[in-house]
Amino acid sequence: MIIDVTGIALTPGNSGKLCKGNGKYTDKNGVTLECCCDECDYAICCFVMNSYDDCNNCFDTLCPHSQANKKR
Repeated sequence: MIIDVTGIALTPGNSGKLCKGNGKYTDKNGVTLECCCDECDYAICCFVMNSYDDCNNCFDTLCPHSQANKKR
C-alpha cells in the first residue's frame, strides 16, 4: 500500500478512479480528501494511455496492481 504524506492511501492505475487521493472521496466525517495527484510519484500510472500494459509489466512492491503483488 502506498501512503501519501497526508496519510491518504493511494491506489494508482485505472485512470485514478479508485484512488482515495483523486479529490473525489470523503473521510468518515464527510470532509473531501484533498487531491494528491500533483505530488504523487505514481501519477503517471493514472494518466498514461498504456497504463494497463504498464501495470502488467510493473514489479513495484508498493503498488497494489503490480505483478509483484499478484498471487501466482
